[in-house]
Amino acid sequence: MYDSLKIRGNIILAVMALVLLTFVVRLFFIQVLNEEYRQRARKYVIKQKAIVPPRGNIYNRYGNIYVSNSPIFDMKITPRELEIPDSTFEFLLKELDMSRAEAEKAIEKARNYSTWKESIFAQYVEPEKYSILQEKLWNCRGISFTATTKREYKVQVGANILGYISEVSAAEIAASNGQYLSGDFIGKAGIERRYDSILRGKQGVRLVLKDVHNREVGSYKGGALDIKAQKGKDIMLGIDTDLQQYGEQLMANKMGSIVAIEPQTGEILAFVSAPSYEPRQLTGRELRENWRYLSNDPLKPLYNRPLQAEYPPGSIFKLANALAALNEGIITPATRYSCGGGFWRNGGKPGCRLHAHPQALQGAIMLSCNSYFAATYMDFLNDKKFDDIYQSYNTWYRYMAEMGIGQKLNIDLPYESDGLLPTTDRYDNAKYYYGKNRWGATNIISNAIGQGEILMTPLQMANMVALIANRGYYIEPHLVRATKGEDDKVWQKLSYKKVASHIDRVHFETVAEAMERVVANGTGRRAYLNDIAVCGKTGTVQNPHGEDHAVFVAFAPKDKPRIAIAVIIENAGGGGSWAAPAAGAMIEKYLRGEVVQLKYQAERVRNASFIPTP
Repeated sequence: MYDSLKIRGNIILAVMALVLLTFVVRLFFIQVLNEEYRQRARKYVIKQKAIVPPRGNIYNRYGNIYVSNSPIFDMKITPRELEIPDSTFEFLLKELDMSRAEAEKAIEKARNYSTWKESIFAQYVEPEKYSILQEKLWNCRGISFTATTKREYKVQVGANILGYISEVSAAEIAASNGQYLSGDFIGKAGIERRYDSILRGKQGVRLVLKDVHNREVGSYKGGALDIKAQKGKDIMLGIDTDLQQYGEQLMANKMGSIVAIEPQTGEILAFVSAPSYEPRQLTGRELRENWRYLSNDPLKPLYNRPLQAEYPPGSIFKLANALAALNEGIITPATRYSCGGGFWRNGGKPGCRLHAHPQALQGAIMLSCNSYFAATYMDFLNDKKFDDIYQSYNTWYRYMAEMGIGQKLNIDLPYESDGLLPTTDRYDNAKYYYGKNRWGATNIISNAIGQGEILMTPLQMANMVALIANRGYYIEPHLVRATKGEDDKVWQKLSYKKVASHIDRVHFETVAEAMERVVANGTGRRAYLNDIAVCGKTGTVQNPHGEDHAVFVAFAPKDKPRIAIAVIIENAGGGGSWAAPAAGAMIEKYLRGEVVQLKYQAERVRNASFIPTP
């Protein structure tokens, strides 16, 4: 009994001792360590430092790095705290290769933004230079450096696809509702702009202690309160960078576009805009100077021609008119029309070159007969099943719109042009056109051959051919096929809208067979490939300002299409001479991996120059 009470007493004493020890330790923390923190607070200043996340990488369709990042530093200043001895300031200007005027302008800009917030003073400080400056600036206040990155390009192609990144402007900061701060970098064009929100990632915050000399001496509370930055998501493009590079080589010393699409997916394989520039020209400290130079270039290398340029489509538009007329029952594959050098029912206009006639549909496509398609268009608009020209024209309009003609295709790039598919309201406008009930088929007969008011972008031309290749549908053309975040083990494939035409599949087969004849025996022979059934159509776009533009569209192989393509070369004349061999070489490059059969034709195109002289 006594022993039991003794044990209990010992336990109670032990518990009381433990409680007392806890109070003593707590008192030590309160009185000693807190005092230490107070002393450190008097000695050091806690500062927030932004942790800039690495921007997401960009990959090509084969999973190879296309665009990555290299380390760099931004030097920032806080105007209210800024103190730099004169001798150090002179050293700083020399190391940064800045003039005093440039430095004063940067300081003034920072003051105008905020006297107590950090602003960019100098960008793109190389790591070696950063180390030198850190040593020299120990006695300065109001200066800090932020580790960041700049874009690095594994292959210098596709500038019009990628775009570039640059510092946010004051207007962008004001419109961002606090999303952007001075010194932030965002995408300004291309993929970098369209996918900026996922490529940028999320900034982190690091709390640091700085001494009276503004030197960083460590993290506050060991970094326990820091917020980790989140790296931007990676994106994978559908671009074949080898094909893109080859296309840019073909378009050297030319103005125009090449757009290649994988028909079944809508993925863009190549998106060539000529003339262009190297992506690295719009990165680093030379960005502003190079941008001014490029924007003042009269050949407009910053103009994204595949997306923004609008052209009358020329004879490639006959394919769309043929499909609409077949489906509406206006013609059959056996329907024949006479030619004789021009459309006789309209006083010989439009004209046509002399050839054997009358031709059935496939022969008319192969020979690109203007008279045949003028007759088809007139018969469509004047068909008695329609109440008037408005009903027939609107029916025709719906067919064209279904094919993406004169419509935005919702590509994942900014600044896409609509093209132009005229409405009846447009023709009713008496000021610029004819007036209500004062126009008919003869007034707009040029639409039959793609030379009227109709305008298409090169992207729309390639998309129209993808629709034919798929025998009646297209997937919205796009550049990005998948994304991947830090926590994703596999690529997350993106889905895109399928747009179907109500034209019967059998009519697409008829037109595809005619296009095969164009390449085998007609105006597109320079795109012919042994053992690959290439289906194409030439076009010549009238240009009132100089030589005509050459156009060629195609897809291949005929039965299991893997590529649909549109080529337009400004001021090059007929589509069969220059655009067709360029398209054929691109097709051979993609399907065979190298250009062998069309090597001579490709070299001929590559060495040609069609830049107009002033």
